[in-house]
Amino acid sequence: MADDQILLDERYEIAPDRRMPKFDSPGAEAFAVHDRNEPGRPMFALMAPGHLPCRYLGLTTKKPPSDTPVLWPRAGGVVDWPLSANGAVVWGRRPTLIFDAPKGERVFGGEVAPPRAMTEPQLARQVIGPLVTVARELTQIGIPHRGIRPGNLFYQTSNQGPMMLGECFSMPPGFAQPVLYETIECAIADPYGRGPGLNADDLYALGVLILQLHVGRDPTEGMSDEEIISAKISAGSFAALAGREKLSTSMAEILRGLLNDKASDRWTLRHLDAWTTGQHFTPTMPYLPQRASRPIRFGDTDHMNKPALAHAMARRWPDSMKLVDSSDFDNWMKRSFNDDKVGDMMARLMTSAASSGSTAAIKDRYLSRLIIWMNTQSPICYRDIRVNITGMATMLANVLENQPLLNQFAELLRGRLVQVWMNEQVGLNSDQLQIRRIMEEIEKHIEKPAIGQGVERALYELDPLVPCRSPMIADFYVTNMRDLLPAIDAALPGLGQGTIPMDRHVAAFIGAHLRRSIDRELNAIAQTQDEADRRVAILRLLAMVQQSYPNRKLPRLAEAVVAMLAPALNSFHHANSRQDAERRMQKLGKDCDFAALALLFDPSGPYRRSDSLGFTAAKRAFVSLKREEGWLEKGGLTHPDRTRLIGQRAAAITSAFVASAAIAVYSVYALL
Repeated sequence: MADDQILLDERYEIAPDRRMPKFDSPGAEAFAVHDRNEPGRPMFALMAPGHLPCRYLGLTTKKPPSDTPVLWPRAGGVVDWPLSANGAVVWGRRPTLIFDAPKGERVFGGEVAPPRAMTEPQLARQVIGPLVTVARELTQIGIPHRGIRPGNLFYQTSNQGPMMLGECFSMPPGFAQPVLYETIECAIADPYGRGPGLNADDLYALGVLILQLHVGRDPTEGMSDEEIISAKISAGSFAALAGREKLSTSMAEILRGLLNDKASDRWTLRHLDAWTTGQHFTPTMPYLPQRASRPIRFGDTDHMNKPALAHAMARRWPDSMKLVDSSDFDNWMKRSFNDDKVGDMMARLMTSAASSGSTAAIKDRYLSRLIIWMNTQSPICYRDIRVNITGMATMLANVLENQPLLNQFAELLRGRLVQVWMNEQVGLNSDQLQIRRIMEEIEKHIEKPAIGQGVERALYELDPLVPCRSPMIADFYVTNMRDLLPAIDAALPGLGQGTIPMDRHVAAFIGAHLRRSIDRELNAIAQTQDEADRRVAILRLLAMVQQSYPNRKLPRLAEAVVAMLAPALNSFHHANSRQDAERRMQKLGKDCDFAALALLFDPSGPYRRSDSLGFTAAKRAFVSLKREEGWLEKGGLTHPDRTRLIGQRAAAITSAFVASAAIAVYSVYALL
């Protein structure tokens, strides 16, 4: 391998100095690849961002579709990669995906409509047939594509004929999708927070693509994203996008079926297969929100239903805070829908908003709850955050370095808005039910400010593929526990002297990934008042990781741990014990044996306990000697009372002895 090439799987050589921009994907750059096994095979690599979970890394056990017109990675993994920092090149690690270069050209140079309209037979042959094949394969393995749009289409060969889909794994699902191509709930959400979605969402996007290619232009040209979403909410997607177009009966039928806003009523692959054979279906009437008896003016627009107003309110948070306090809003809600219970519901929403989270954010939580109630299709909206519950991990990972947005996200979680949203839904899919279980775990940690808790813990609980974002190892793209300690070991030379190899993110990452509770260790780190004891608690946590994922090749980390433990030597009281502990510490450090080091400094371990017992005995002996010294200094031996008593006892003993002696002498004399 050349010095300027990076190797993946001992096979694919990636050249960081050979860009291939024509294969770039939104958010990911393409580079040339040389396949050692097949040297002439045209290939490229996409480098995914280092701060987001890479979708493909969680799907490596899935069987890839075969002979399907879609760009699917041949391989993927995390590789060493040159990064630029302050004008200099430093090395880190990044996720990469290896693809075969498509044989055909990209259909459109960007996210643009085609120059001319396609006929129905052309659509059936070039677009619908190939893309339905892709959708069928992806449905069988349970993976939505979430990237069906004009800019992600290639010709299968040359520059005409049947098309194929581009890749969908380098960025979060739906990230690059125009609002036009997204369902209402995904269109409202931030691109980073749309979530994986459903295979039914791909069929919706296919419907929009068919419409756009058929009419030869963007049907929403000149409309803002907010106007497109509002039109979909108020009129339904089919009417909003295709209502003004002249369509044949068969085209209207397929578009009406695919653009149904209710996923359960949307056409499936079975419907598409039947449509291609000429079968017809009774169109399902779109579900439209209840229309108000009179409009309400907000954001320079008259709104005639609650979901459309809710969407506008989510976009204009400060103005919405004023709106909900106004009599106009109160009257519109109570009088325009012939619902006598609206007032009671709004009162309950305010009461529940006051029951969770900080007092300062009650009004914000009330507004968020109100938006959820007014439009259950909407994602969670809280101030500047708009996120689907299955997209929270990528959204949180993206706002991590934006402190205002990070604070808002933390408030969203502490205010139990995720649970509120789920309780408003008629039913939850499997991904959403998984989030419910995850939130039960997050609730245990989100309110705690200590290390390893709070929003950092929530990040790693939400998605195990989120890389550890500790400033120490953020460039190493660590997504599993086995790589954590080696990454810290590799990062230490670039960190300041005396760096403690533990921070909030590392502790939270361990807490979310280690298959045992670390609450005792986290509490010891957070609550101890003694710095030496805190460092010993950090050592115990590192030892737990090393025991679970054995690795003794950590010389730099071991050196940092030994330096970190220097103050803890003072916990040994006896000078000889302290010297012996230091010798043991140095030896165990060279052996990279953190468990033995933890035992050496464990207050309940044999070394500290023996030293402690000896110290206790020494203190007792010292107290006894001090007491005797004080007694002597106070004349304990020469006090009159003591000397009189001692004299009396001595005289008595002496008298008895003399008398006994006299009797003995007399007895001997008498015998003579």
